[in-house]
Amino acid sequence: MPVPRSLIAIAALLISSAPGLAQEASSRAEELARQQEQKARELSPYTRGWLERKLLEAEASGGLFVPKGFFITFSDIKSGSGFAAGPGYGKLFENGASYQAKAVYSIREFKLLQVSGRGPRIASGRVMLNGRARWQDAPELAVFPLGPGAPRTRADYSETKTEVSGQATFLPVRWIRLAAGAAYESYKTEAVSSTGDAALVLATMPGLGADPDYFHSSVSAAIDSRTGLGYSRSGTRLQGTLHDYRQQDDGPYNFQRVDAIAQQLIPILHGNWVLDLSVRASSTTADGGDTVPFFLMPTLGGSRGLRGYQSYRFRDRHSIVLTAEYRWYVQEFVDMAVFYDAGKVASRRSDLDFDGLKRGVGIGIRFHAPQTTILRLELARGDEGMRYIFSFGPVIR
Repeated sequence: MPVPRSLIAIAALLISSAPGLAQEASSRAEELARQQEQKARELSPYTRGWLERKLLEAEASGGLFVPKGFFITFSDIKSGSGFAAGPGYGKLFENGASYQAKAVYSIREFKLLQVSGRGPRIASGRVMLNGRARWQDAPELAVFPLGPGAPRTRADYSETKTEVSGQATFLPVRWIRLAAGAAYESYKTEAVSSTGDAALVLATMPGLGADPDYFHSSVSAAIDSRTGLGYSRSGTRLQGTLHDYRQQDDGPYNFQRVDAIAQQLIPILHGNWVLDLSVRASSTTADGGDTVPFFLMPTLGGSRGLRGYQSYRFRDRHSIVLTAEYRWYVQEFVDMAVFYDAGKVASRRSDLDFDGLKRGVGIGIRFHAPQTTILRLELARGDEGMRYIFSFGPVIR
């Protein structure tokens, strides 16, 4: 069967144009290679913005506002202190060590003087050492009757604390954190309320005016897969801490305290939304005829536990609080959150169950760095009304 002349013509045309097509393809390849080489020369590494550089620098040095020179610090002196600010000075050394000094004064006349330091990481970065000397004065703190059903009869007392402490932290593997610490602590308390029902409340508070001095030792262990200790969008935290308070002036206020935390952060849509679930419990034990001074008992209420109630609203030898938060991304360093808290205190450990929990709900906005919560503004409501919260740092520390 003869081949059609049209096919012969097409084949001849392709054969005759093949050198031109090959040359054109080669030219295109050379042009693409030239363009890629030009782009490679023009590309520069990613450069962090000024804010991101400052935040990461601060976190690397052990906390915000630590790195260099003089600064103004904003911080909580103690729950109930209100807005507090003051001058500070920090220095970061080339080996990673740092120190910081600050003086803080609050709108409620709370005062703080503190010098703290952190050594360079040793043992291939697995061991960290830090310490501080601290003096704080709270001229008026709230106290209510002990127990889960405490009436709203408020009394006030003053508390001054002097502390010299040190801590060593060991990171054997990525998600394990072990720590041990020791401190000398001196407390001075005095009644501020002196008449009526308030005086009756203060009369029932163990340790008021006793002014104990303590050798306070602690050990802790944690499994922690969060990306940052002060801010994270994912991870698990299981932590237990044992405290031992040995009174140094032969008084009846020796005791032990156990604090436990379980927290799960569940990221949704790559962390743009986060579900934060946690439970915290504290329990104190005193041997023989000793007792726990009221100002070192677990408390609920305030910016870090049962936020729908005022600071120190509930107090006793044991406590439990459950928290559920739903956070969502607003922009790079801002989150919004809605939350639910439920908790109770008890005089006996066996009563730490889920019956008779006090509850609160709220909404808030958080300003944060990559690994640190800087500021929380929250509106919370419990059975006793609405509360406005202005706090520095995360809910759980």
